[in-house]
Amino acid sequence: MNGVKYPFGKAEVQSIAPAATIAVAVSDQLSYVKINAVLTAATTINITPTGVLDGALLFVEVPCTTAYDVTFGSTYVTSTGVTGTASKTKVASFIYVNGKYVQTAVNTIN
Repeated sequence: MNGVKYPFGKAEVQSIAPAATIAVAVSDQLSYVKINAVLTAATTINITPTGVLDGALLFVEVPCTTAYDVTFGSTYVTSTGVTGTASKTKVASFIYVNGKYVQTAVNTIN
C-alpha cells in the first residue's frame, strides 16, 4: 500500500492463491480479497487486521467448481462461512466492529 488509505486512496486489493489454509493481512478501511483460482477443496481463511478502525469493510471473493465450504478463522472474524456452490462465485462481506470483522452477507455474483 502507498500509505494513503481509502477513502482518500485506492481500496486495498489482494489476489490470493487457493490453499487449505490461507492467511490474509488487511490494513485498509476498504479491502477486497480475491481467491485467484477455483477452489479444489474446503478452505480456511484467517484474516488479520492491522490498523483498521470500526466501520472498515472487507469483501472476500470465492470461486468454486464444486460445493466446497469456506470457513474463517475466529480470532478476528465472526462468520457463518461460505457454502460453495458448483460453478458459482460468491462474495462474503464483512464490517469491522470492536476488534472483529462481522459477516454481513454472502452473495452469488455469477
